[in-house]
Amino acid sequence: MAGAKSSADETTRALAAAERISVSFGDLEVVKQVDLSVRKGEVVAIIGPSGSGKSTFLRCFNYLQPPTSGTLTIDGDVIVDAGRKPKYADLLKLRRKVGMCFQSFNLFPHLTAVENIDLAQISALGRSKHEARARSMDLLKRVGLETKADTKPARCSGGQQQRIAIARALALDPQMMLFDEPTSALDPELGHEVLAVMRELADSGMTMIIVTHEMRFAENVADRIMFMADGKAVEIGEPRQVLRSPVHERTQKFLSMVFDR
Repeated sequence: MAGAKSSADETTRALAAAERISVSFGDLEVVKQVDLSVRKGEVVAIIGPSGSGKSTFLRCFNYLQPPTSGTLTIDGDVIVDAGRKPKYADLLKLRRKVGMCFQSFNLFPHLTAVENIDLAQISALGRSKHEARARSMDLLKRVGLETKADTKPARCSGGQQQRIAIARALALDPQMMLFDEPTSALDPELGHEVLAVMRELADSGMTMIIVTHEMRFAENVADRIMFMADGKAVEIGEPRQVLRSPVHERTQKFLSMVFDR
């Protein structure tokens, strides 16, 4: 019975917890005391209008955006406390645990797909070239691009580049993945390829926070959806409740505009 309890705790405890996170740029406060706790294996989608603070809040989870106030705990460790500057060792620990994919793919144009993935492992994890290459090829196969291993990014479609970027992030064996509008720069067909990879990650148990405008994907894949507006977390709940029966008037207004387009 003790083993069963330990297993249950492992699946219900918070892997990441943001508490009262605020971000200001001068006098402009763009994120306002937002809380979000994410369990291991959970997928949380963040939706909302442009300028609502979604991406800024997301970037706090790997300290690409330092918060003005609040704390961030990852896997039981307080990594970010806005009252102090994190140590370099803490940032390394954080970024090894939390992978991220952006709207733009940020691949090195002079390297092939497999070399882009190799480099992250060799420089960040100290893997040998042989170990890195084996892992890179496994990940390219996972995202359906093993035939593009020796191709440079410029000769890949946008969807292929984004899948390579996902493979590169996964190569560091993160405990959690962050996605910032990963399909916003892609046409629907190419975006579908990326969403299929993300769906597979969710099915495999990867903990994920996704800023997205893909409402159908969010409804089908996320465990919870958080709606943000004006820098605040307005509403959070199960996907069907938030998308189909929102409680807050601001959520209702946003979704009516989205679904009536």
